[in-house]
Amino acid sequence: MTASPTQDAWSSEALLSKAILYVEEMERYTAEDWQFGFWASLSLEFIARASLSHISPTLLANRKDWRNIHHALGHPPTLLGFTPTSVTTAEVMSILKEILPEFTSELAGSCIKHSNRRNAELHTGEEAFAGLGTSSWLPQYYASSKVLLESMGKTLGDLFDNPKAAEELIASLQDRAAKAVQQDIEAHKQIWKGKSPEERAASLAQATSWAGRHAGHRTSCPACNSPSLLRGSSHGAVTTEVGDDLVVQKQTMVPSSFECIACTLRISGLSKLSACGLGDAFTATSRWSVADFFGLHTDEELEEARAEGAEPQWEDDQNE
Repeated sequence: MTASPTQDAWSSEALLSKAILYVEEMERYTAEDWQFGFWASLSLEFIARASLSHISPTLLANRKDWRNIHHALGHPPTLLGFTPTSVTTAEVMSILKEILPEFTSELAGSCIKHSNRRNAELHTGEEAFAGLGTSSWLPQYYASSKVLLESMGKTLGDLFDNPKAAEELIASLQDRAAKAVQQDIEAHKQIWKGKSPEERAASLAQATSWAGRHAGHRTSCPACNSPSLLRGSSHGAVTTEVGDDLVVQKQTMVPSSFECIACTLRISGLSKLSACGLGDAFTATSRWSVADFFGLHTDEELEEARAEGAEPQWEDDQNE
């Protein structure tokens, strides 16, 4: 496939065209060649930047200078010698993680890790891609690319010569996650069974007290059925409802980790959580008084509240 030129270097089209060029270089090598991983790391950054620019090129602008945003809006420079700068790759991944629910913490983390390998390759004496097995990064690379491409209305076939092989590697991620999490659950079932009735009762009481509504999304442990917590990262827009006395805000949370203190089971990553039935999104809810939300208190009232060590009237609730 051939990349098409464009005048705007920060446009989604220009960035995706450059990603295509880098993928073409990547696919000239075999997966065992260090250059394969290197060119993949370069293409990944531009796929991500294209996805972010597709939402808005202004999201690429480094906010330390307003002129960068001005440039991203398509205006000519107003300062002699000005060179526009964009946000770092890590910040690109962080923004996408929050805006795109499908771009999970796992995928964002794998992208940053691969980008760090590129930095080590370019700026140090380390041979970051030599001897690097593809199982440690290639399935995540294709999974990330798929999510980012779909956010632009594209498919794997728009970028890669063999999208079927890419899909198979993505599927292998899910299979590996399911196998690993089931092994963990079975191991912790045995830990729970090994406790005496008195120990189980004490652990259950501790877990019930610990799994507070404000600390995470309460659920049942798949190993011991004790109260446990899911924690997640925020995704999508915040909804706000203003009543006569109360302001309620809600936001979707995508699970990222699970913990049970009764049997000590811990699970990290959406793929593993989904494999054991804990991958459903949940809602985080925050409540404020109208006066607190809109800052209607006087300075004297705020100072008095601080002096008294006033606690919030409502705690966040992640269980609605």
